[in-house]
Amino acid sequence: MQRRAAAIYVVFFVLVAAVAFSLTTVAQEPSVSVDGQNYSQGDTISAAGTEWTVNVNDGEGNLSTVNESARFTASIANNSSLLFVNGEYRPAPNGSGGGAGTGTGSPSPSTTGTPGTIGTSVSTGEGANNDSATRFRVVIANATPSNGSAGNASGNATNVTSFTLRQQFETSARLREDPSVADVPLTGENGTQYVRYRNGSTQPLDEYLPEPEVRNVSVGDSFPYKNNSTTVESVNTSGATLAWEGRLTRSQDFEEGSNVTLGGTTYVAQFPTNSTVTLSQNVSGYQAEQAAVTQFNNRILGLWGVVIISLFAAILIVALAYMPVRG
Repeated sequence: MQRRAAAIYVVFFVLVAAVAFSLTTVAQEPSVSVDGQNYSQGDTISAAGTEWTVNVNDGEGNLSTVNESARFTASIANNSSLLFVNGEYRPAPNGSGGGAGTGTGSPSPSTTGTPGTIGTSVSTGEGANNDSATRFRVVIANATPSNGSAGNASGNATNVTSFTLRQQFETSARLREDPSVADVPLTGENGTQYVRYRNGSTQPLDEYLPEPEVRNVSVGDSFPYKNNSTTVESVNTSGATLAWEGRLTRSQDFEEGSNVTLGGTTYVAQFPTNSTVTLSQNVSGYQAEQAAVTQFNNRILGLWGVVIISLFAAILIVALAYMPVRG
């Protein structure tokens, strides 16, 4: 009687598993298909006066556009340091008075991105160990506005139109290279630094060092900065602004289901094939169809759970029915 009841339960669970499995085989997954324009590798899209190039490869891609005359700016702070090497200025290494030449790409009229190869190939501090590099300190006089006030809230003064580049010397290196003096300068009671000669005599450090080179730069002057044809755009008491034109490349990556914005319009990307992308404005429709696919897959997983649990229950009942009984 015990084994007969077990056989009935086994048949029941096997039947449940079979029905669940048959449902998984006949169920059809809903498709995701929205109306839109199809694009292949190398196609172009024009949006709000900007032409984008489509790049598609293996089910993903990007849109790219190039502005050959984008506008960029950089700032150099008062009292910061610059290196002059190979006929151009570069920011000095970190820790040497820094703050010089922080680039801020600002293409016209209103685009975003990062500068291209023009003007950005030189890294900060390059040339610091070059014997031909000359270090200059940016000096901007605290000019007084013509109306006698102390300047506006931002620190700008109306009559500041230029700044000075004053040569700086690597004092420690210069002393080490001179065998007639000690490697380290002395500091007097009044704070004045002295050079001590090997014969015991001393000389003020300012008198020992050569006369520093001084260069004056005004608004509108050409300023060779980091391999750019740069112009000094403005000067105030806190620093100077440099401006130049260069190449700006922008790109937007996309994959299946990701959004792309062109000219203020949002599109959703779908890949009918690995080498073709469809851009559709029906973003909400795509999301609804994608949600239906997700729900379908969840139900299929539930049916597979029923198959596995039912078969496991049938095997367990058979095992229990044939266990030996004591007595």
